[in-house]
Amino acid sequence: MKQWTFGKQIGLGMILLCVCGILAAVLHNSIFLNLAWILYGLLFVIHPVYPEQAKFRYGEEGAQKIARMAGLICIAIGLITQFGI
Repeated sequence: MKQWTFGKQIGLGMILLCVCGILAAVLHNSIFLNLAWILYGLLFVIHPVYPEQAKFRYGEEGAQKIARMAGLICIAIGLITQFGI
C-alpha cells in the first residue's frame, strides 16, 4: 500500500476547497466553504503529514505537532468565519 504523502494531502485539500467553493456559489449557501475548511483541518488532525524537510528541522514528533496545529487553525477558520454572509 502506498503511503499518503504531504503533496497528496495538500492536493486533496485544494480539490475539496474548490468543489465546496463551487457548491457554495451554485447553491448560494456559504456553509459549504465552512465545512470544507473543517474537513481540511480534520485531515491534518487525524493524519498529520508534513514535508520531509520539516522532519529534519523539528524532528518527527515536532513536525507532527505542527501539522496538527495547522489542522486546528483550519478548523478554527471554518468555525469562526462566515464566508459570503
